[in-house]
Amino acid sequence: ILLAKANVGSGYGANVATYTAMFNVQQNQLQHLIAVGCENGHLVVFRIHQSEGSNAASASSSLVELTKITECKGHTKAICAIQFHPRGHEVLSSAKDGTARIFSVATGHELGTMKCEVHDPNGPPPAAIDPSKSTIKTKDPRMMKRAPQILVRGCAYGDLEGKTIYTIASGKRGAAYLTKWKSTTLVSLKGGGGGDGGQQQQQQQQQLNIRQEYRVQCSPVPISATSLSSDCTIFALGSVEGSILLYNLETKSVLKEFKEVHDLPVTCLASRPIPNALMLPGELEGGVNFDAVSASADNRMGRWTLQRKSRIKPVRA
Repeated sequence: ILLAKANVGSGYGANVATYTAMFNVQQNQLQHLIAVGCENGHLVVFRIHQSEGSNAASASSSLVELTKITECKGHTKAICAIQFHPRGHEVLSSAKDGTARIFSVATGHELGTMKCEVHDPNGPPPAAIDPSKSTIKTKDPRMMKRAPQILVRGCAYGDLEGKTIYTIASGKRGAAYLTKWKSTTLVSLKGGGGGDGGQQQQQQQQQLNIRQEYRVQCSPVPISATSLSSDCTIFALGSVEGSILLYNLETKSVLKEFKEVHDLPVTCLASRPIPNALMLPGELEGGVNFDAVSASADNRMGRWTLQRKSRIKPVRA
């Protein structure tokens, strides 16, 4: 049943979307928000609300509308992943421009940038490449040597305060790296004058102080889809080769790998939304708790678990 629809923008190309519910203190009500990451690098936030023409007594009381509240600009290439801050006032995004960024939901202003790297942190950094110079004698720009493109396929908040951030990045080839970032309180920069205009200018100059805590290789091949578990301990990773990896953030190691279970790159992943102590529908009867669900362009879905066997013992005749 289609409840509502909205036009993101002409030529935007919607790539990914996410939802959150945020309590608005000023309006004293719960707000439902949807953020859409676009092919042109823009991030658009909509508010879901009841249609003004509907009422509780009418048959159309279930109709809702999507109203655009802000548009966040900063990425220069297509957005790959987005997630709202646990408290809903910020939105985190990652893109094919090699960065992850944090935006204010209320204003759309960029609050912080994380520039990702895809080389061994214990080895020497890659040699700088001047894109204006070619290693061979040609004027064809397709033949000139360029710096490899970094694709930040995944991003997620790692705690309820939104101070821990994880990103998954790789090139078009080669290993993928998981980076843990730490965000501190807002730092207000100098600037702005008196009055309302000065306060607005001062607000626009606020930035998050974000530092990299560590970077480790999480996969020998590029990652195409990611999802963090509800308890922020297991990162489900889907590779371009169709494999599923369940990565433990505490030990920084792969708990289990399901090798090439899809024929094509993994396009979508969903980690377990609740702790293992609670059961999802069908798990009690089946005796197996699933840790991730995956989908691929091969038109197949899969459910994956860390359990070695079912809790239900087979009945012997």
